[in-house]
Amino acid sequence: MRYFHKIIWLLIIPLLAFGMHKNYISLTKVDYIKEQNTVQITMKYFLDDIELALEKIHDQPMELAGKTENKLADKYLEDYIRQKFRIWINEEVYRYTFLGKEYENDQVFFYLELEGIEQINSISVQNSMLFEEFEDQQNYIKLDMDGVQKTFILVRANDREILKL
Repeated sequence: MRYFHKIIWLLIIPLLAFGMHKNYISLTKVDYIKEQNTVQITMKYFLDDIELALEKIHDQPMELAGKTENKLADKYLEDYIRQKFRIWINEEVYRYTFLGKEYENDQVFFYLELEGIEQINSISVQNSMLFEEFEDQQNYIKLDMDGVQKTFILVRANDREILKL
């Protein structure tokens, strides 16, 4: 009977795995903190997806997190984010500060900040991260602009949205 269970598991597990579909999604939270005149951005991605993108760009294995993390990981990550993520406030493109990253299980969080933002009449976000890797990648953008909340879903065909306040 024990062998029967092993055979069943050996047959069923591969079939289930083949039928599973991975969701390619990310979440970016953009918060305007009026009292501090800052826009704080938190991005959340699956670690293996980001590693894959960096491996293809740099044509080398790219391990993030852990003791064997690539020594240039922060530079590679910041360069990648700057190429793929842009933000406009009041129709003017802003350069954000890359504050760093943090790993949690199979996810990576990126932290960005814009300073000296006294008023926001409109905000536009472009995020094409991982679109080159996954055709069905969806980048969710959740905005909180001094109490006004809006969520966008950016896809390859439409990687930029605007919120007018």
